[in-house]
Amino acid sequence: MIDSVTIANFKNLRHVEVGLSPLTVFVGPNASGKTSVLDALHLAVRAATGEPEKVFGYERHCDWLYTRGGSGDLSITCTTSAGTFVVSATPPQPFPPQAADRLGQGRWTFGVASPDGTLSEDALGPARSMVFLRLSAAQLARPSYSDRTPPRVEYDGEGLASVLAYMALNDPDEFNRLVDTMRGLIPHLRRIRFGKTPVRRTEKEYVTFGDDTVERRTKRRYQGDSILFDFDNADNVSAHAASEGTLMLLGLLTVLLGPAQPSILLMDDIEHGLHPLAQRALLDVLNTVMQTFPDLQIIATAHSPYLLDQLQPEQIRLMTLGPDGHSVCGRLEDNPEFDRWKAEMAPGELWSLFGEHWLVEKGVAG
Repeated sequence: MIDSVTIANFKNLRHVEVGLSPLTVFVGPNASGKTSVLDALHLAVRAATGEPEKVFGYERHCDWLYTRGGSGDLSITCTTSAGTFVVSATPPQPFPPQAADRLGQGRWTFGVASPDGTLSEDALGPARSMVFLRLSAAQLARPSYSDRTPPRVEYDGEGLASVLAYMALNDPDEFNRLVDTMRGLIPHLRRIRFGKTPVRRTEKEYVTFGDDTVERRTKRRYQGDSILFDFDNADNVSAHAASEGTLMLLGLLTVLLGPAQPSILLMDDIEHGLHPLAQRALLDVLNTVMQTFPDLQIIATAHSPYLLDQLQPEQIRLMTLGPDGHSVCGRLEDNPEFDRWKAEMAPGELWSLFGEHWLVEKGVAG
């Protein structure tokens, strides 16, 4: 579990300190930095467990991640129950380069350290198993084939059918528990079944001609699994015909209850596609899951006051932009009027009443 994170010079997070609870939900306007906090946490854990040069350089160069107008290192400091680890990236000098066409050309230096004397590996331990979900209904609905044991749901939802079919065959009690949980959220759902569907995958193969070996890509056909729903008013409904909310719920619960459960789950727009009553039920389910697995931590973003109504004020973090365009983060309970109204209003109502602009006026951080 990550207790707190301090982020410097990452996107629009020039300097943000955030305390984290087992369940933390970030709310605020679009482009205020909510997702950037999740990105920073994910990047820090990936960099600390692998090679920072490759992680920072994958898909985008540090020049594009670095805060415009920032100074000093790009750094992400995470404090866990076992210690503190820091992932840092030092920009080339001079920075930024004078010419726009020089962006991405300079050499950055990277480091992973533990300032409190503990080993970085030890401090990282509670956060090592982290998943960042950006689920897509289209990917969740696709038939899939996996040769992994156990299979896993990818960050966008790909592979969901394989994981569910694996659970139904190898752990039917847990699969039935998952289906029962889904019925509690979608009362007219009766059953989840599977069909066999051909799945084409593009794979690499190496062909040798004399002394030369050439890599080529080929498409192979496998017998995969597809998801079928039985509802009270309709049987044999393909996943492609199911609602987006149903698929998003199923994907989230499969990650939380499946064979490769993470210790930390990051999720953008956790209430995406859900009716307000389903949002309330989802929070009840998440609390039950977290009671069953006390080491699980969920850090998410949201936009719905209905979902916040099911949270405790200390689980909510507000974000907005300051006059300089950089992110400001604070707690709902830091509002000067909080004590006056907390007994009269639910957290979602308080957020709707207070908004986030008071964070800038009060200079709140973390």
